[in-house]
Amino acid sequence: MLIVAKCFSVGLPLSKHLQRVSIDLGEAIQLAEDTIKELEDFRKNADSIFQDIFENAVSLGNKFGITISIPRTTKRQANRVNVETDSIEVYYRIAIFIPYIETFIEQLKVRFTSHKAILVNFNSLISLNTDENHFLSLTETYMEDLSSSSKTVLLSEYNLWQRRLRNLETSNYRNAMEALSVCNPEIYPNIFKLLTIFATLPVSTAQNERSFSSLKKIKTYLRNSVILWAK
Repeated sequence: MLIVAKCFSVGLPLSKHLQRVSIDLGEAIQLAEDTIKELEDFRKNADSIFQDIFENAVSLGNKFGITISIPRTTKRQANRVNVETDSIEVYYRIAIFIPYIETFIEQLKVRFTSHKAILVNFNSLISLNTDENHFLSLTETYMEDLSSSSKTVLLSEYNLWQRRLRNLETSNYRNAMEALSVCNPEIYPNIFKLLTIFATLPVSTAQNERSFSSLKKIKTYLRNSVILWAK
C-alpha cells in the first residue's frame, strides 16, 4: 500500500492533467516524460527510497500488531517470487518495489511514447527550431483534410507561416490553441487546419466518460416514465 502511494503521488499531476476538459497532447507527453524520469530516479535510488517506505511500513504494522516477515522460500521456485535473502527489507525491495516501479515506467512509455513521433511533426507548426521535413511528413498524414495537395503550395504557406511567427513577439507557442489565436484561416488555410487537428487530438477518454456520467441529468427516471406512459 505504501509503495503504491509513493508511486501514485508522482503520477497524480499527470492523472489530473489527463482529466482536464482543455488538454493538449504536447503538454501531456511532456508531463508524462517528466513523470517517467522521476520514476527512473526512484529506480536508481531504490535502496534509499525503499528504506524510508519500509520503516513506515514497520511503524504502521506495529500500530496494528502486525509483524512483517518473509514468506516461505525454497531453493527452486517457478510460480512465485523466491528471493534468497535473510533481510526482510531486501526481500520486499527486490520482490515488490523494483518490479512495481519498472512496470509503472514501462506502461507509461507504451501509453505515451507512441505519440511522440506525431508530436514532433506537429511541433513544426508552433516552433521555429524545426525541420520542414517534419511539416511535410505531417501533411502526408493528413493530406485528405487539406485544401491543397501540392508540395510547393504547402511549403510556401509553411514558410510564410514561419515568417509570421518570427515577426511576432512570441516566436514559440506552448500549444496549438495559442498558435490558432494568431493564425488567419484565409491566409493560412492548411496551417489552420493542421493546428485545429493538433488542438483536438484525443489524449485520453476522460471527456467521453464525463459525458456518460452527465447523461443521467437528461435521461432521468421521470423522463423514462413519461415516454413509457406516452407509448
